[in-house]
Amino acid sequence: MTPFQRFCRACAMLFWRVTNPAARRLAGIAPFWVVLETTGRRTGKARQTPLARGPQHGGATWLIAVHGRHSTWVRNVESRPHVRIRIRGRWLAGTATVLPWDESVARGFNRYARLGSTTLGIDPALVRVELR
Repeated sequence: MTPFQRFCRACAMLFWRVTNPAARRLAGIAPFWVVLETTGRRTGKARQTPLARGPQHGGATWLIAVHGRHSTWVRNVESRPHVRIRIRGRWLAGTATVLPWDESVARGFNRYARLGSTTLGIDPALVRVELR
């Protein structure tokens, strides 16, 4: 990461530390947000992350990892791919896979979701959650 990318990530982390508690309450209920629950790779504790909801195709939901593999939740997914996702108030189990950025898939996201990867993203990636 370059120094500028580190600075952008630090600003984003501060912003998310302040806004995530409130967003976590709304996410999963609001139609454009979800809550992704991963298992911490070091602690084994459940970790909940509010994220912008992406398109759903064939029993799978797509998510954007703004900072790609630099995000802690993405590292948790890579370590333990079994996740839960809260969509419209319901918890669903699934298996997540981290995939490289694909512009054709990203076009299916709403503008709000795409905005994070274009303005703050260091190395954006896509996460496909195959729902059970």
